Amino acid sequence: MCSVKSQNYISMHKDEIRTRVGQELSGFAFAKEIYNFDRSFIKFENSFEEQTLIFMLNADGFCTSVSRMYNTWMFNKLKEQLAEEYGKSKNLRWTYRKDRNTYEVELVKGDWFTTVVTRLKKE
Repeated sequence: MCSVKSQNYISMHKDEIRTRVGQELSGFAFAKEIYNFDRSFIKFENSFEEQTLIFMLNADGFCTSVSRMYNTWMFNKLKEQLAEEYGKSKNLRWTYRKDRNTYEVELVKGDWFTTVVTRLKKE
């Protein structure tokens, strides 16, 4: 499955994220938490679908962005799905509103994987 819609956990606390990922995203298992001074991240892996979820956290443990990594060959399918969900884009960035916030979704193609990054849009 190649779902890009279920990624927005922005502003949730890491404890709630751990619970919700287990309930909402079948196949993902908690891998580790890394602390780096005033920031940290929690990582979940889905070895069956070869996907990784990384939740970037602030010093208080609240999510500031989400990166979901897929195999590189999924790039075109993800691009199509994002365009279907959010409209056409020339620069592989989309925006949408939810709960009075504006979010940015970015599709990034790397050498080894494709990443969909979701974060609050900077005004």
